[in-house]
Amino acid sequence: MDAIKEFIERKWTLVGIALIGGIILGVVYAWALNPVEWVDGEPAQLRWDLQVDYLRMVIDSYSVNLDPTLAQDRYESLGDTRADILAEVGKAPGDLSPSEIQKFQALVAVESPIEEPPEPAEEAAGSTASKLLLPVLIVTFVLGVLLVGAFYIRRRMEAEPAEVYAEPGFEMMEDEVEPGVVDISDQPLATFRTTYTLGDDLYDDSFSIESPTGDFLGECGVGIGEVIGVEEPKKVAAFEVWLFDKNDIQTVTKVLMSRYAFNDDESHNRLAAKGDPVLAESGGMVSLETASLKIDVRIVDMSYGEGPLPEESFFERVTIELMAWQTTG
Repeated sequence: MDAIKEFIERKWTLVGIALIGGIILGVVYAWALNPVEWVDGEPAQLRWDLQVDYLRMVIDSYSVNLDPTLAQDRYESLGDTRADILAEVGKAPGDLSPSEIQKFQALVAVESPIEEPPEPAEEAAGSTASKLLLPVLIVTFVLGVLLVGAFYIRRRMEAEPAEVYAEPGFEMMEDEVEPGVVDISDQPLATFRTTYTLGDDLYDDSFSIESPTGDFLGECGVGIGEVIGVEEPKKVAAFEVWLFDKNDIQTVTKVLMSRYAFNDDESHNRLAAKGDPVLAESGGMVSLETASLKIDVRIVDMSYGEGPLPEESFFERVTIELMAWQTTG
């Protein structure tokens, strides 16, 4: 009887030690080694200041692509506090102009936010309990696995240890990654082509960039950036090429300029405020890059118009190719 009692006491002592050790290891693993990471969240789940930055980015994108449906969808994604966020943007517009904000306000028909009644205490308690349920289940599962593992290790320790053979001279090699190198997939996400011809006074092409699985990543496009003279049709002296990344806080823009506009100091300085100035040349290439996207812009073909305006000051025809890539690193 004494032997049985001693065995039981020793067994439950080991169970207690394993339980305490399992709790400690479970907490360390869950909160330090492998904490929960949230991905694919909605704009409404961002912090307040990031939601304000996101809406500034949406307004800036709408001022370029003039897509009311896309702008409305992005605005609605901010949830019930979207009107308050828009009011905050009006107070702190950043790089936005008052006219851009007013146009966006007219688009979304802003209404005063309606204060909702506070959540009942019972519902709040139930919500908190539901949020804690998953971590408790995970910790319980981990503890169970650790307990089984402790008994298994104990049995192995009581048995004769097996020899471990290590081949001499064998070393584990780690993959070396050259610092500063950006990994770009071998195949582009998409390739777009757009053509402007003299007389297309409303020229403004935009394209949606999606992942191979169909997830929205951003947008890119080309539009009229500068005209010269006052006669009809408009004489385009520069184009704006832009890239919008949903994971970045700003829209990147570069300006493709005619030779006359590029060499004229006044035009060059004025257009530089819209984006990086680039001389447009047939076959020329330029890249725009954001946090997770990159587009290579190639001028496939171009020709200048002729008339009373300065030589090589406006475009007769331009064909532009945009190749979109997803970047990491």
